[in-house]
Amino acid sequence: MAAPVRLDEQVTIEQRTVQRDPDYGTEIEGSEGWEPVAEKIWANCQDVLPSRGESTANGLKTAVTHTRLRIQIDWRITAAMRVTLHDKGSRRMQITTEAALLDDRRHMEFMLEGYSHG
Repeated sequence: MAAPVRLDEQVTIEQRTVQRDPDYGTEIEGSEGWEPVAEKIWANCQDVLPSRGESTANGLKTAVTHTRLRIQIDWRITAAMRVTLHDKGSRRMQITTEAALLDDRRHMEFMLEGYSHG
């Protein structure tokens, strides 16, 4: 029997939008933006424990944060999207994996990645 998933934080999932030229179908430069796919849905977010998550490039220290995101099944969500974790200071993170279906067959899991500079 699978352990229950505790959905105790709110997140917003967004997808990139691009405007296209009506005549040629090419992307219009500078038209990129983000639009919500799922707003303030309940989720379970758990940071992965730190281990060698820091690197230095050109004198700038960068720490990579990995977070596990669990939500109720929503097949619209893809790895091309980003997530705002509202209960963690409105932290924005990129989805880095496709969905994994959990044992209970009612929830899915993604891995997220975010950066901080120190």
